[in-house]
Amino acid sequence: MMAILTGATGFIGKNLAASLAGRGYKIRCLVRNTSKVDTLSNLGGELYYGDLSDIKELTEATRGGDVVYHLAAIVSDWGSKEELYKVNVEGTRNLLKASLENGVKRFVYLSTSSVIWEYDFWKIKDLHDIDESHPYPNSFKDLYSETKAEGERLATKYFNKTGLQTVVLRSSAVWGPGDTVILPRIVRAAKKGILVFIRKGVKWVSPTYIENLVDALILAGEKDNVAGNIYFINDGIRLDHRYFVSLLLKKAGIEWSSGYSVPYSLAYGMASVMELGYKLVGSKKPPILTRFAVATISGSRTYSIEKAKRELGYHPRIKLEEGLTRVEEWARSVGGVEGLLGR
Repeated sequence: MMAILTGATGFIGKNLAASLAGRGYKIRCLVRNTSKVDTLSNLGGELYYGDLSDIKELTEATRGGDVVYHLAAIVSDWGSKEELYKVNVEGTRNLLKASLENGVKRFVYLSTSSVIWEYDFWKIKDLHDIDESHPYPNSFKDLYSETKAEGERLATKYFNKTGLQTVVLRSSAVWGPGDTVILPRIVRAAKKGILVFIRKGVKWVSPTYIENLVDALILAGEKDNVAGNIYFINDGIRLDHRYFVSLLLKKAGIEWSSGYSVPYSLAYGMASVMELGYKLVGSKKPPILTRFAVATISGSRTYSIEKAKRELGYHPRIKLEEGLTRVEEWARSVGGVEGLLGR
């Protein structure tokens, strides 16, 4: 079996590539000239240097592939509409087209649970144990969620119109050793003393340990009779967001507890003003606070994985305590707090 991967140099992609290689897959990874590829090279994977915007390169990259895992995206709440649409939407469209042309059997699209979030200045909609029937919001407030939802629609459209076997996975709060997104960010905020929560009360989160997500991705690529479907993927538990953050920080070597909470509308208003100011000066770096960040730490959201259990045969292998132990060991191996901040 030949697996084609995009986003293979990222946190999720590296873990997926290693697991596929361990299962005897041949892997080909679409990478950029600036990518660090030592890990992929050590796995014996074939590297194809190309870009999601170039349909000719994608046609070459997908030739001979049995399954495509599309993980690459601009995973950021900051950037121009043109930039995010070019990569997250048009790049997905190009890859779907190339996969169809080359007779790829299965196309697995990694999405995000934020495609169904609803929030504005006045309120945020909490989501409790919702399933895949929950609709998209009437309007999106951030380009990341908007473009990922558009990618989902494209994948579903290709299945309905061409028969290309597409499967969409929606993960949430991905964590674990090697995390380059969640843990370094909260460690940095805690060290600076700016890690505060918004809105009072318990905020539930459905985390997704990295190996559990990789298991789900492989099942989505192999399982029969799942094409055309969307699945929520997480660890099958719900945790108080503050508690989960405190656990991760403790394993990184920081004792932290949440103190005061900031009113939601105040935080959202501050983020809106910051975003406007940064856009006016054309900043490439995001402000300290964005509306999406406010929504991330303000909302209470949990997602049912019953459909994934029933149809994919997905059952989270790595439980919370084991995952936390592995995070602690990894954090020590990279030099603790200072090592994490340098990542």
